[in-house]
Amino acid sequence: MSIRLKQLVLLLGIALLPVVLSGWQSLRQIDQMAEGIAESTRTQVRERDMHYMREKVADIGTALQLTSRATESFLRRQRRLLESALANPPPDQDSRIIYSQQVAGLADSVEDQRFSRTTQTGQSTYVRVNFQHPSFLLADQSCVTDCLRTIRQLASTNTELQDIYRRTANFSLWHYTGLENGVSMAYPAHGDYPQNYDPRQRPWYKSAVEAGAMTWLPLTIDASTGQPVLTAATPLRSPDGQIIGVTAIDLPLRQLLNFHSSAAPWLNVARLALLQLDEDAALQVIAMKEPLQVGSDWRSNRQTRALTGIDADTVEQLRDLAVGESLLINSVDIDGVGYSTALTALNSEGSSWLALASPHSAVEMAVADALKVVEVQRRDTLQRYAIGTLILVALVIVVALYFSNRVTAPLIRMSKTAEDLAEGKLASRTGIQRNDEVGTLSTSIDRMADSIEQLQLEQEKAYRSMIMSLTRALEKKDSYTAGHSGRVTRNALKLGKRIGLDAATMEKLRFGAITHDLGKIGIADAILNKPAPLNEQEYQVMKQHPAFSKTIMKPLVRFEEYAEIAGSHHEHWDGSGYPEGLAGEEIHLLARIVAIADAWDAMVGDRIYRKGMDVETALDILDQEKDGGQFDPKLIRAFIELMREERASA
Repeated sequence: MSIRLKQLVLLLGIALLPVVLSGWQSLRQIDQMAEGIAESTRTQVRERDMHYMREKVADIGTALQLTSRATESFLRRQRRLLESALANPPPDQDSRIIYSQQVAGLADSVEDQRFSRTTQTGQSTYVRVNFQHPSFLLADQSCVTDCLRTIRQLASTNTELQDIYRRTANFSLWHYTGLENGVSMAYPAHGDYPQNYDPRQRPWYKSAVEAGAMTWLPLTIDASTGQPVLTAATPLRSPDGQIIGVTAIDLPLRQLLNFHSSAAPWLNVARLALLQLDEDAALQVIAMKEPLQVGSDWRSNRQTRALTGIDADTVEQLRDLAVGESLLINSVDIDGVGYSTALTALNSEGSSWLALASPHSAVEMAVADALKVVEVQRRDTLQRYAIGTLILVALVIVVALYFSNRVTAPLIRMSKTAEDLAEGKLASRTGIQRNDEVGTLSTSIDRMADSIEQLQLEQEKAYRSMIMSLTRALEKKDSYTAGHSGRVTRNALKLGKRIGLDAATMEKLRFGAITHDLGKIGIADAILNKPAPLNEQEYQVMKQHPAFSKTIMKPLVRFEEYAEIAGSHHEHWDGSGYPEGLAGEEIHLLARIVAIADAWDAMVGDRIYRKGMDVETALDILDQEKDGGQFDPKLIRAFIELMREERASA
């Protein structure tokens, strides 16, 4: 093997080994960090979700207790009202009587407020209702005289029924009554009864008669609206104590179970399930709400679905739950999808439950989001080491081809420099001063280091030029911004000089002020050049321009201060500004200066839709607002003093 080949192998080993080892170590550390982040995120998200679910179902249970008590109170009032009406003769003046089959035809009496329902095809339709009168249905068509008298007695309660419904409208659905003679009454009036409907054969009627007192029925799906409801029913008695019928109120769960997805992002993929025990004491899902957003419909499933992952012991624990108590289960299966769930009882009989379920996939989605940053870092590290390795390989080949053994000692120094460059230490140099080939090589290495360092500077220069080009493009796009940026810059520099900023900081202030509104290039022309004040929606769009500016400025480290100026010039000293709500000295000093200059020009400058105010008026406003919380108190006082001096000397 020739000396040159040996030297090539040696140099490649010297040059590449530290790069490879350093790269391997960096990637290993990134992978370890990713594992730690994944596990930490997984644990935190699970704990957060379970904590939120426990709190939410407890809140629902508490709300259900309160609503149930209110329902029982109004049901007792409804019972007393109906018992009194049935015990007394009907009034001389007949109330208007509407039968269930007539409701849909009363177009002039049907109000805009209607109950929605979802059909089996998934389409939304409405239940036609009437809020002026109850509706009646006869199960026994042979009952004429006696039933008509009963209907007149019940119809006489119309005014009081309206009052009860008005007081319970926030938490009730139907108020209805069935009598032993087959007469049934519903308020609000509606049709949509099953064929051959007989109230005496319905579970709510039978349960109340069997209990002989007020009772709550297991969770059911309302036939008219398709919504899950809890029903409270109580017997009606004659003056001699005989049961003559049953009256009931349906409590729809939709009023208690609305969620705002902003409260917890995972709610967008969560589910709410209503559970019951079947005849074999197995839990069944009878309705689901997905997604959990305000106004979303329940999907009731007549063909119920079984849960898996809940054993007999857990079912017994559920049966022992009181309304308002909760039970956490880490893993259940619904339709083959794994969920973490929190359950609470919907009644004291231990037959109906509410389950708030967060899919396991939501946890993994959060983990994947957390790992995106790590993946970007890993990709950048690989790219950086690949480029460095290629440069070093090329350099080592050149050295091995042109130099002999006498350069061995300087090669160690040059190898060390190459290693430093591979690690990003761009200030490292060989320091070798010779007039031979070794000197030439060392000079080349140093020049390469200079070039790399210069390349970074030129990159920043090019980016700065690009930003100025964008600024000029913005000025052409928005005529107001053109003059505005220049005036803001001049006033900002005056204030900066006033408070004694050094030359380097003044230069940062100058560039930051010129480009402070750069983000407006991302705002639509119709909003920028609107010849009138912006409406709320347009204003919210306009408020995004500081964040746009910061995004444009952020890529290079040396532009960080410019990004802070552009991104924070609408922040307020008291924290009421935007986009991040920074307060006090959390806001960069130069951004606070630009904020004052920007506000000044907004007051005295002309807009498309208004003339600027005169200087004295603007100064008076600033003087009144100097402690109002928008501006840095010291800076605004210095600015007011500066402007008054300029005005006095003008």
